[in-house]
Amino acid sequence: MYKKILVPVDGSEKAAKAAMHAAKLASEQNAEITLFHVVYDLPQFSYNSPIIIEELHRQGLEIIETLRKIPDLNDRVFDYEIVVGQPADEICKKAKDGGYDLLVMGNRGLGEIKGYLMGSVSNRVIRHAVCPVLIVR
Repeated sequence: MYKKILVPVDGSEKAAKAAMHAAKLASEQNAEITLFHVVYDLPQFSYNSPIIIEELHRQGLEIIETLRKIPDLNDRVFDYEIVVGQPADEICKKAKDGGYDLLVMGNRGLGEIKGYLMGSVSNRVIRHAVCPVLIVR
């Protein structure tokens, strides 16, 4: 049923748990996983320097590489990508453009307070994604 699974990761424990759940599903379905990290696009009025963006990109790569070291997950990971933008928008765009069958993500990776102030990425993805979304708690 599922052949392509997109797993957004942000370095949180809940995202890692979602990635492991996706690996189990992928194994059962003989599906491929793409790990996807979004470097949050800082507002124009902030100090949006290339050095900061480069550091955030490096941190995203570390998150993905840490997950790829997990044997059960690495066996199913087909690809990974890091982009700059608004997380919910970029996740939905990737799911649509990449023709993914399923999106698996954790809830509230930002934490309760930051998530409340900025809005929940998972809630926005659920409302706008073109494919089924599985939220792992």
